[in-house]
Amino acid sequence: MENNQNYDPSQESAQAKQILSQPEPYTNQQSAPAGTNAKLFSILAYCGMLWLLGLLIRPEKTMPFVRGHVNNGILIDIATGACGITLFILGLVFGLLHLGFLISILSFGVYGGIIALRVLGIISAARNLPFSIPVIGDKIKIVK
Repeated sequence: MENNQNYDPSQESAQAKQILSQPEPYTNQQSAPAGTNAKLFSILAYCGMLWLLGLLIRPEKTMPFVRGHVNNGILIDIATGACGITLFILGLVFGLLHLGFLISILSFGVYGGIIALRVLGIISAARNLPFSIPVIGDKIKIVK
């Protein structure tokens, strides 16, 4: 058995307090203020081009919470368009080689991932939480 004569529970408590007092890693968005339509516009940001509403309607267009979700909506729409063009070109090439079924499988996975990002964004907006798209969400800011 190990002898714990130097064990000090106050040090453990101090370390726990220090860890708990550190800010969250993604704090550039606040939660939606009460009495506004910020939550609605944040949810609509993930529904196709409806992110435009969050950019155009006052006073929500100035709220960091709405702007963060609008930025994600724009990024997802750009990714959807880029994937569509890429898969179309690949479909033409693979279609000539009679391997078009591979693009169908790839398309299913790509668009399934895009739908999953939209659903995760809607869920986080509905819960008044910030959402960051994995890998690119913190690096690319279209709406500042």
